[in-house]
Amino acid sequence: SPYQYGMFEGVFIDNPKFPELNAMMDEIAKKYGVTKNAIATAWITRLPHNVQVILGSMNPQHLEESIAGADIRLTRQEWYDLYLAAGHKLP
Repeated sequence: SPYQYGMFEGVFIDNPKFPELNAMMDEIAKKYGVTKNAIATAWITRLPHNVQVILGSMNPQHLEESIAGADIRLTRQEWYDLYLAAGHKLP
């Protein structure tokens, strides 16, 4: 899943280990009127090396939520805000 944070760790969305990231995702999702799944998809598709999202869900709702993110063009600031909220550092 593109929403996992480790090979066997599970997803980061709504995970209490990532409160800052989830708060930032909530804020951006409200702005665009979508879910955090859509924002995660939007973040991935904004990567500069043209990454494609491969969804493996059998849940139609999750698929619809994620697909909605393909139409969202995050601003550069939103992208970096999410990157930093996930605990990454800028060089």
